[in-house]
Amino acid sequence: MDNVFAYPDPVWRRFVAPARSGRLNTADALCVQARTPAAAAVLELSLRAGPPAQARFRAFGCPVTIAVGAWLAEVLETEGVAALQRIDAAHILSTLEIPQDRAHCALLGEDVVLALRKALNPAV
Repeated sequence: MDNVFAYPDPVWRRFVAPARSGRLNTADALCVQARTPAAAAVLELSLRAGPPAQARFRAFGCPVTIAVGAWLAEVLETEGVAALQRIDAAHILSTLEIPQDRAHCALLGEDVVLALRKALNPAV
C-alpha cells in the first residue's frame, strides 16, 4: 500500500499494520471510549493492568486516529499504566509527528488517556 497522502512515517506504519487491534474481553479489563462528534471519530482502549499489562484498541476514523490507538495500546502494553502520567496531546502529536490539521486525533487520544486515569483512580 502506497502512502499517497504523505502521512508521517510513525502514523503510516501503525495504520498499515495496526498491532493490538480489538478488544480485551476479560472480567478484569477496563474499557474506555472517547469520541469527537465534529469528526465522527471514536477511539476505544481496553486495558488489563497486569502484570503483564495487555492493551487493545478499536478506532473509527482516519488513519491518524487508528495510529493513535495503536500507539497508545503499544505504550501501555510495553510500559504499563505508569505511562499514563506522561501522555498528553502534545506528547502524542510530537511522537507520531501528527500535523496540526490532524491535532484533533491527538486530543481524542488524550481524552482516552484521561478516561483511563479516572477509571484506574476514581478518587482523583
